[in-house]
Amino acid sequence: MKIAVIILWFTMKNTVENEVKDKLIVSLKDNYKEDTLTNRNSISNAWNYMFMTLDCCGVNPVVSTKNDFDSTYWCTDDGSCHGAVSNIPKTCCLNVDENTYTTAPTACHSSVHTGTYNTKGCYDALKEKLLSQSPSIIGVMVTVIVIEVLAVIFAFWVCCQVGDKSANISDVAKT
Repeated sequence: MKIAVIILWFTMKNTVENEVKDKLIVSLKDNYKEDTLTNRNSISNAWNYMFMTLDCCGVNPVVSTKNDFDSTYWCTDDGSCHGAVSNIPKTCCLNVDENTYTTAPTACHSSVHTGTYNTKGCYDALKEKLLSQSPSIIGVMVTVIVIEVLAVIFAFWVCCQVGDKSANISDVAKT
């Protein structure tokens, strides 16, 4: 089973990556409501925390005022982006945390000046984070597979030993 999962991972890696990226874009588009951490939409809050925690912005890298946020509720219906106050969330600015994001420099969130915001997209940041953990995950998987193989070998050995002893007992009973 585990070997099948490993084979599927390598054969379907690009498909999975594209699907994950598409789902992230849909989630951002449909759920990003405000660039605050206190709004009622927990998914929007999660995006903002992710921007600050992973030092990323949007799903794809942000390279200008035209970015993944243009089609979000925050930019199209309501919010500071819609009012042309911001082009990216304040939570995307460099060196902000949950206590300081509200005072993020205007050059960052309004003008989107290079060097004031996180240019890396969150898809790439998440992928890097997961890949950095892959040696540990692979190590655990290999260990489990080795233990399972050893358990099967031990089970065969026990069955053979029990089979040999039962044959000897039946031989004695016949005489």
